Amino acid sequence: YRNADGSLAEMCGNGTRVFGRYLSDNDLVLGSQVLIGTRAGARELTFHIDGTITTDMGEVSLGEQVQVGLGERSWPAVGVDVGNPHAVVVLPPGESVAALDLTQPPTWAPAEAFPEGVNVEFVQVVSPGHLAMRVFERGSGETRSCGTGVCAAALAMGVWSGTADESSTWRVDVPGGSLT
Repeated sequence: YRNADGSLAEMCGNGTRVFGRYLSDNDLVLGSQVLIGTRAGARELTFHIDGTITTDMGEVSLGEQVQVGLGERSWPAVGVDVGNPHAVVVLPPGESVAALDLTQPPTWAPAEAFPEGVNVEFVQVVSPGHLAMRVFERGSGETRSCGTGVCAAALAMGVWSGTADESSTWRVDVPGGSLT
């Protein structure tokens, strides 16, 4: 997977599903599951009867806390590894992801926390189990959706809310739609 600027990414969650759709539409899938290779390792795609595709993102882990800046503002963020690096910012109550200016890249400190760059997710809690998110992806700028970013945001929120387990479900609204 290549970013808009030509740089390589370890993987792309939505990209795996797009690739899966291509395989399915061209009758290149036998059964309901297929394993594909990414720079972050093998990922299993599951094809559901309703036409949706799920990507098993593999091992996800929390990293260190960093400070993310955007313009004159800054917020604490937590690093999350979903096969590629993320920094998740949860906006304070009353602040909206819609109000952010993501035309310029966010900064982070310490800089050495993400020497190859980082995808930054800005998250707003809508209700329990429901988030709104915008993302600035390294090498691409703001994108309409980010599958690995949605997973990073859900894990961070699950840990902070005490609901991080295999059975928890989060709806995450991004400009391109909703992911679960």
